[in-house]
Amino acid sequence: MEDVIKFKKRIESAIERSYMGNVVLLPFLDETYGAILEEMCKYQKAPFEKYGKIINADRNRYILSQYDVSDDDFKIVVYKIKYNKKYYEINHRNVLGSLMGLGIKRESLGDIVINNGDVYIACTEEISKFIESEFKFVGKAPIELEECNERIENVIRYEDKNYFISSLRIDCVVSAIYGISRSEAQELIIEGLVQVNHIINMNVSHVLKIDDIVSVRHKGKFKVTALNGKTRSDRLNVTLSKRV
Repeated sequence: MEDVIKFKKRIESAIERSYMGNVVLLPFLDETYGAILEEMCKYQKAPFEKYGKIINADRNRYILSQYDVSDDDFKIVVYKIKYNKKYYEINHRNVLGSLMGLGIKRESLGDIVINNGDVYIACTEEISKFIESEFKFVGKAPIELEECNERIENVIRYEDKNYFISSLRIDCVVSAIYGISRSEAQELIIEGLVQVNHIINMNVSHVLKIDDIVSVRHKGKFKVTALNGKTRSDRLNVTLSKRV
């Protein structure tokens, strides 16, 4: 929780600077920290914009400003990684590992997207020249980088399935979708490993609603898609969509 506390202090300072007329550009934030920032900005009525350059980006840069901003103001560069697909296979983990191995901080990197074998990475403009000069291999695969100005989409796929559960309590739903006991689900929640709409939720009796997005660390992410009525035994028929 110390990291979250430090982050909140950093955002409080950024909000104050934006009130003074400064344009504050932040590095890439994941969905959790993005949700915290948005909640703080909305509470303090501080204008903000976000952009990841990749469609459906999970990681975005944020600008806090009293003025209008454009996409170019976010200073994001997207590269396509060119490699010999005949001899090498590249995945998200080894791309990220290779970049981190160069000493690049995660906050300098946006989404890593793989579409039909084509690999794209988003990064801050500030780190882009270093990446161009130093990023030559992913694992053992030699690579070349090509700056990409077309819009790339992070294609998000969900698998829908109906579940029959006693209630929409978060412990019941997590237990059902991951095939674990309710007590195991409660342990995950109490340990702070479950997020609802990108915010940690440690209330085992929290009731979910339609369109809520739930993340469980080390297990995945799903959303509550539809409530389809009740069975004769008074159980809820719920459609849950697991991200695949």
